[in-house]
This record gives sequence, C-alpha cells and structure tokens, in this order.
Amino acid sequence: MSRLTTGAALAALLLATTTSPAATLRVDASLASGANDGSSWEDAFQGTLGLQNALAAAVSGDQIWIAGGTYLPAIGAPRSASFFLKTGVEIYGGFAGGETRLSERDPAANVVTLSGDLAGNDPVLSDNAYHVVQGGSANATALLSGVTVRAGFSNGAGNFNRGGGLYIVSGARPRIEDSIVRDNRCVFGGGACYIANASPSFTRVRFESNIGGSFGGAFDIFSSGVGSDIEFEACRFIGNSAARAGGVEVFGTNATATLVNCLFLANTATGNGGAMYVASNGSTTLKGCTVVGNSTTGNTGGLHLTGQPSVVHNTIVWHNTDGDGGFSQILGGSTAIKYCNIEGGWAGAGTDTIDAAPLFADMASGDVNLLDGSPGIDAGSNSLVPAGTDSDLDGGPRFVDDPCADDRGAGGAPVVDMGAQERDDSCKTTCVGDTDGSGAVDFTDLLTVLSAWGPCPGCPADLDGDDTVGFTDLLVVLSAWGPCP
Repeated sequence: MSRLTTGAALAALLLATTTSPAATLRVDASLASGANDGSSWEDAFQGTLGLQNALAAAVSGDQIWIAGGTYLPAIGAPRSASFFLKTGVEIYGGFAGGETRLSERDPAANVVTLSGDLAGNDPVLSDNAYHVVQGGSANATALLSGVTVRAGFSNGAGNFNRGGGLYIVSGARPRIEDSIVRDNRCVFGGGACYIANASPSFTRVRFESNIGGSFGGAFDIFSSGVGSDIEFEACRFIGNSAARAGGVEVFGTNATATLVNCLFLANTATGNGGAMYVASNGSTTLKGCTVVGNSTTGNTGGLHLTGQPSVVHNTIVWHNTDGDGGFSQILGGSTAIKYCNIEGGWAGAGTDTIDAAPLFADMASGDVNLLDGSPGIDAGSNSLVPAGTDSDLDGGPRFVDDPCADDRGAGGAPVVDMGAQERDDSCKTTCVGDTDGSGAVDFTDLLTVLSAWGPCPGCPADLDGDDTVGFTDLLVVLSAWGPCP
C-alpha cells in the first residue's frame, strides 16, 4: 500500500470516529421524568426551557421535534434571551409525543408556542423578551416549522427596539415555514419581524395582530446597500398596524421583497401604506396576491410603492382606503402592472388591468375565494406565474380551469386566476345576483339590495362580501339581469 493510500485511509478512519451521525432531539414541556437528554420521547428535554436546552445540544444535521406546549427562551429574565436558529438544524413543532415519523405531526392539534412572556404575567409587557427568535448566523439550512411565535416586546435601546417576534440580520438566511407569528410588538420597526442585510424566506406563515410602532406592523425590511432579498410564499398578513406600513415596509438600497400568492387584509397605518410601504431605493414584486380591506389615515391604503420600479402581476387590489375616506389602491408611477384587478383602475405602466368587483366569498372574514361570475377567474397570465409555483394560498392547485368562465387571460388552458386563491373547477347551481334563489336576477333581487343599503354583514344582498350593501352590489344585480345561466 502506498503512503498516499495509507494516509487517505487513516484520514477516513479519523473522520469516521470523530463525526457523529445526525440525531433527532425530542422536547416535551409537560414531561417531568426521564433522562432529560432528548434521546427519546420518554427522555425528552423537559419543561418550558426544553427547546432552549435542545438548541444548546444540537449540531448541524440534527432535527428537533417539539411536543405541544409553551416554551420560553428564559424564565423571568433576561429580556435579551432568545431562541437562536442554527445552521443545519431543523426545528419542527406539532407533535403529541410518541411519534416515530415526521409526517405524523399535527401542528394545528398540538400547538407549540414560543413565547416572550418570560414572567408569565401578560398583559404586562414590560418584562417580556425583546426578540423571541433570532436568526443569528444561520444559513438556509436552518429551518423553523410548525410553531407559533408570540408575545415579544421590543421597547429597549438600540436594536432592542425592533423585531418583537423575530430579529434576523447580518446575512442570516433561515427558512420559516407553516407557522404563526402573532401578538408581538416593538416601538421602532417590525412588530413581527425586523430584517436588516439578511435574506430569510417565509412559506405558509400567518402574521397577525402585530404592532410595529413607527414602521412595519408585520415587517420592517432594511438594507444599507449590502442587500436584503426576502421571499414570501402563501403568507397571510392580517390585522397588523404601525405608524407607517401597516403590513410590510421595504426600505433602503438593495432591499427587495418578493411575494407570491400572499394575502394582505385589514392592516392599518396612520402614515403612508396601509398594506405596504416601499421607498428609498427599495423594491417589491407581487405575483398572484390579494390586497384588500387595508386602510390608513395617511396616503395609500393599499400599496405605497415609491422606491425603485416595482412589479405587480395577476393581483387583486381592492377596497383599501385612505385618510380622506376614499379608496386608495396603489401609489407608484414606475410600478409595472399586468393582469390585475384594481379598484378605480390604473393609469400607469402596464397592460390588461381591469376594474370590476372581484366577488369575494366573504372579504371581511378573510375568505377571498372567488365566487361564480368573478371577473378574476381564468383572467391572469400564465407566463407571469413564477416558475415552480404549483399551489395557491390555501395549498390547492394554482392552475385550474373553470368551465363556467371564459378564458379572459393569457396562455393555454387552464388559465391562472387573478388573486391569491384559485377558483375550483366546479360550477355552482346558483348565480351571483340571485339573492332569493329563484333562478333569475330580477326586481325582487333589486329591491333586496336597495332595502338593505348600508352596513349589512353577512346579508344576502352583500354580493361582494365586504359587509356593506352599496353601488358595487347594485351593479352586480344590474349586470346579471335576467335568467341565471
């Protein structure tokens, strides 16, 4: 055997004896017995600090499985304590305890909460963690999945005033999936998450009821020129608030956010941008999104896009209001709009934009499925859907042909719908405007609409699902006049 071969064999033997195989570490807050080493469900890391202990033990290649329960980064103090994500470590919530396969978990039934309520005394927030989760130096091999992040409160000095739920900076690139980030607060920016010069991704995450102080109720995305390139897919931004950018702020050179099949609903601001605010050389791309029912007492209830040229494709922007009480959908003359439904129309750059009531199932409750007769069905452009996008906001197929609708968009059948949710292929027996189910839209339906004029949540005359009977509902009846198809 040559010296080279002998050396290689010895090196391989040394590597084999010093490298541990990937482990699955288990965590169960309810457990009070066992070895507390994570080696099995019976010996899982225990108590509210179980996840923190598992993270300390985990190395690249490991998975952490978490049973339902509440977990803290510290008990009582310090407020600077956080769960730090780690390169190569995948964290999965949603287990009952006892599972042997990852596919057996159920995050909806076995809720895992990562909480910033260190003292267990909420609604007192003054002693809560500044950031519940931090990205640390984690790259894209770090994963957090199937958890709820809540009760962070960033009201300190310096960086402790931003990112109540998550704080991701300095090149970190973790993946956050199938989770909820809610009820977090900060006094500066990013109630749910603050990002600076970092590029994480978010898939099927719900950001709800976060308060962002000055900027970004859910997100404050910043770049000093190094770059922040954020990807969101099938995410929901609901009921977040801030002084500027009720939902998402993108600010600074090379700060970009790409949103695919996402929903902005009922976010509020007192400054510009009820749903989004993009400025100072920031930019955004929205593909197949729905932006509805957001508001501001300032300018632009929907998308305030004044940074670098932005892109909005296959998207519905509807019923967003500004401080004058009027509808205010998009501000941004350099924004390229294609195959979108925008209330009030769009006079800027772009093609194939319509202005027609989208006919949501129930906009006020967040059900933005398109009803029969919606002008958004089969009305998008297939070529504008990002490559590899095969599902919609709810996880259903992104391309479905509705045999009851004409193909008004571009591309071969099935033609993608406008908005975040794809209409299924079933034709209903009722028709929009037929409030009494008589099989025709006639004077009875007209009188139903006129007699219910004004606020009317859930009533049959509310044909566009905005909880108010008004001119849009009247136009629906008049345009559908006659026998149902």
